[in-house]
Amino acid sequence: MDNKYEIFTEWFTNNGIKYDIDEDGDLHFIYQMRNFFILDPKDDENFLEVMLPNIWSISDEEERIRVHSVANKLNRQCKALKVFTTKSNTILTVEMFLDKNPDLDDFMERILDILIRGRQMFADDMRSLALGIRR
Repeated sequence: MDNKYEIFTEWFTNNGIKYDIDEDGDLHFIYQMRNFFILDPKDDENFLEVMLPNIWSISDEEERIRVHSVANKLNRQCKALKVFTTKSNTILTVEMFLDKNPDLDDFMERILDILIRGRQMFADDMRSLALGIRR
């Protein structure tokens, strides 16, 4: 594949999704009014990482503990979903290996749905913790 993003940009075009490549070389796109990135695969053209960044801000250590609790729960329960934190925020990704000629129609919408659903589950669980409700 000459252009590392060629199959994705073609799929986006066919599905009416606007995209651009940011200053870090990542493919940025908006799907269902949310910002997503396909991270630059660097040295591994057969690796795909789709990211939904900044889903939950972390304001203090007490909140960080709650965030880690919910992240651990979702990492165990949700297929393919990976939840992790930065210093002040929470990020979702789906990571997978691709064959040489992947058919994005087979899985791309499912990846995006996993990330969107993961965001909602994360927010629901965080709100429940804040209210003292066990889920």
